[in-house]
Amino acid sequence: MRLSIKTAAGALFFFFGSMAFADAADLSRFFPATPVVPRYTAREISQLPQIDHEESPVDEYNAAVDLNNRALDLMKRNEFEQARRLLAEACEKVPSGKGFWSNYLIALRRIKGRESEAISAARVVMALDPQDFQAPYIAGLIYLNELKQPQVAADYLAAALKLAPEDGSVAVAMATALEQAGFDDDAFEILQKHAPKAGNDAYPFYLLGLQYLERRDYNPAIRAFNTARAYDEKGYAHDAWIRARYFAGQLEGLAADCKAVLQKFPSVLNRESLLRMLLSLEPGDFRLIETIGLKISTPSALEKLDFLIKPIPDIANHQSVSLTGAEFISRGRAIKASIDAKEGGKLRLGVPRELLAPELQLKLTYRIATVPLLGSQIPAAAVATPDVRVLAQDQLLSMENPTLAALAAKVAAQPGNYVQNATIAVANGLKYRENFEDRSVEWALANPDACDCTEFSRLLAALCLKKGIPARVTTGFLVKTELIGKETAVGHAWCEVFFSGKGWVPIDPTLQSNMHWAYFGNLLSDQILFDYIGAEKRSRVSIDFTSTRPDLKVSLNNSYLLDKW
Repeated sequence: MRLSIKTAAGALFFFFGSMAFADAADLSRFFPATPVVPRYTAREISQLPQIDHEESPVDEYNAAVDLNNRALDLMKRNEFEQARRLLAEACEKVPSGKGFWSNYLIALRRIKGRESEAISAARVVMALDPQDFQAPYIAGLIYLNELKQPQVAADYLAAALKLAPEDGSVAVAMATALEQAGFDDDAFEILQKHAPKAGNDAYPFYLLGLQYLERRDYNPAIRAFNTARAYDEKGYAHDAWIRARYFAGQLEGLAADCKAVLQKFPSVLNRESLLRMLLSLEPGDFRLIETIGLKISTPSALEKLDFLIKPIPDIANHQSVSLTGAEFISRGRAIKASIDAKEGGKLRLGVPRELLAPELQLKLTYRIATVPLLGSQIPAAAVATPDVRVLAQDQLLSMENPTLAALAAKVAAQPGNYVQNATIAVANGLKYRENFEDRSVEWALANPDACDCTEFSRLLAALCLKKGIPARVTTGFLVKTELIGKETAVGHAWCEVFFSGKGWVPIDPTLQSNMHWAYFGNLLSDQILFDYIGAEKRSRVSIDFTSTRPDLKVSLNNSYLLDKW
């Protein structure tokens, strides 16, 4: 989201205002059908080799035993290539010696580049002993991990699992192969059946939790990850447990648990993701510098120039704001700006005439302390219900658009809560792309692959208003770790929906796509609220000027620099 600009007689305003009209969007993208997942059917393993079972001469057999023993000593010293050569000779002397072939297979498995030979050895062992599950298990692992052929791997692993149904390692490998081959439901069923048999192995429950999380079935996912945590010494299950709770919107006490995981497992795989979550859950103390740049075609024609600023507001139980500094920058000089008056909720800052130049800036420095306002903590409030008719007057909501009406009807036909279903529909149907414009709902429905947070939020607000639920769009700033200390012109927008007995409740449909329910009903520490937009096109920042030239051209731009205080 970026603020766009409009010129009026004697004034310049930030506003949200470009409109575009096009053909109606296809509604199917807002309600993607559940894909038909193929089911796995084990295929017969290709014909195993014929083995010569003729008994070898005693001297040949004794020589093979000696070679085997020497090879075992070498393998204890991790000298697998030398062991391989000895074991190959032993197998040649005694073609039906299963023990020699099994050790030969183990040596081959440990040597990179010998995958085809290892599979051949495994097939010999399978032919020699159809009840040995280790040979098809090793062959399946090679097809899965080294050869990247998960469906072939599944065939071998299915044979191994049939022989060793209680072996958790085989079940995990089988589920992994099935998932990679696209048989998700089969993988899920195997993990459901075998994870409880895993004993003190964390990994099966971890994989089961991932399967639940992929289905957005949060509570079973959280339980599976919690079980895995008891045996997880590397942090992967702890990490997943935090993320599942975050995605489920179960944020009570999560900051302390997230911090504990980061401290215990400093090298955890998804560390950056956990830090991002922690930033949103812990109190924040930020310095936000808002720079408003002004370009003037003929500064000498100005008789007066004032900036009108609506300051960033305090929000009860969420953000506390103080304006700690204001300065004009012109021709390389920085001069403290003074507030001349407060009128209509805005601050008036007059620019001294000596600072008027083709380019000048006003820098505003805010100290903003935030705390997460969780939906569960929003106190009950006897607030009068806003008038939906007034909220719907914003032309950018495109309330008469037939595609919007059709989309609202389809949302209403879904089982469950309308607002939740509308949020999911918006997250499914629109694809994020920063467009640096403020577009209408009609434009968004016609250009669903080019929408940013403003269009996401406005569409959700329009859908709620269609249902008679009061909703409005909020503008602000989203704190991201990658933006701290860097200047950006990109702000953020989300939606607020009015619920009887609660008042205005925040919902961020843009973040729904990858943060699931964390930002549904919660205003987190990384959200800084600036203002609300509606039919009146109010602007936070404007200029008031008088000029001796009617053709004077002025333009505004703004950017933000955020750091920790």
